[in-house]
Amino acid sequence: MVPETIIADLLLLLSMMILLAKFLEETMSYKGYPPILGDILAGIILGPSILGILDKDVIEEFGLIKWIGIISLLFMAGLETRFETFIRSIKQSFLVALGGIVASFTLGYVGGLLIGFSSSESLFLGAILTATSVGLTVKTLADIGALGTRLSTVILGAAVLDDVGGLLVLGITTAIVVSGSTRIIDLAITASIAIVFYIAVVVSLHRTSRTIWRGITRIAHLEDTNIALLLALTLVIAWASVKVNLSLVVGAYAVGLAFSEISGIDRIVRRFSLIPNIFASIFFVISAATIDIKPYILDLQNLYIMAYIVGLSIIGKVLGCGIAARISGFDWRRALFIGFGMMPRAEVALIIASIGLAYKTVSLTVFAGVILMIYVTSLSTPITLSILWRNIKGRK
Repeated sequence: MVPETIIADLLLLLSMMILLAKFLEETMSYKGYPPILGDILAGIILGPSILGILDKDVIEEFGLIKWIGIISLLFMAGLETRFETFIRSIKQSFLVALGGIVASFTLGYVGGLLIGFSSSESLFLGAILTATSVGLTVKTLADIGALGTRLSTVILGAAVLDDVGGLLVLGITTAIVVSGSTRIIDLAITASIAIVFYIAVVVSLHRTSRTIWRGITRIAHLEDTNIALLLALTLVIAWASVKVNLSLVVGAYAVGLAFSEISGIDRIVRRFSLIPNIFASIFFVISAATIDIKPYILDLQNLYIMAYIVGLSIIGKVLGCGIAARISGFDWRRALFIGFGMMPRAEVALIIASIGLAYKTVSLTVFAGVILMIYVTSLSTPITLSILWRNIKGRK
């Protein structure tokens, strides 16, 4: 049995993480930036980079809480996507999403190999760069008066597909790293397993979601029990994902997407959101506290690699999505607007980097580069979109 004194110390550290993370989240949100930047900053402050309160042993103690946070976050992201919106956006935004995923993954993988990364680390770098986070983009579109336009519709539709594609890339990458195989036939089998598993889970659960939910509500009359049973199902599917060499977050998102149209979903999301709002913050705080960023910022070689990763992340989305948008019929100004709208990275990129770190595949230098990438893309997107939108409106 763990002594109460140790439990008390851990609870104190947990309270510090929550308080500092939420304070900095509020600060970032007030300034118009994604709250995740506050979580990362809290991890940098509490970790070895500044105060050193969260050391390696403490981080290991919070391992389970950290993963519960990220599973619940991906589950809720699936619930908020809406299956109908997902299907409706496929034809309109598939090309833009595909262009961004292919360009970003290719640049990450090839770019990693060119500077001496192993094949496994290059695969994870490619997977990291595929992830888009458009929360900041949505707020910027609203602020500049572009929300509701055709441009914003394409960006948001592509973002839905981009999330799914990014998770599939993560699943395939994880399976390759776990199996250690890179033969073409093995890669084809791995990709097939990932795609079939994902589609089977989403389609089968979506078709039966209303029946399952009615059955749950008949068994349990308390709403919290209903939600708890749904979360339990999510944990089972996450477990099954790992058993087929995929990441557990792939399964969590799939369950959320499948149940996104059940009766009273908005109420369920509101009640459930408390879990990821608290525990997902802990995930990002602990992830950022994993490394001491000072050596990477002060060392020119590491700083070069970090800047290199940031450059690849911007080029991949801006050119990949931008060229795809141009092919689909937009002029170059609007195509670039879409490309820059798909540029921000946040939660998913950090999740994939953390998984790579857990597999001892992603180096601490790359992880530091991901943190820098999140800050650079998040801070520059509002400025860039505002300038491009003024230019577009001025030429109408």
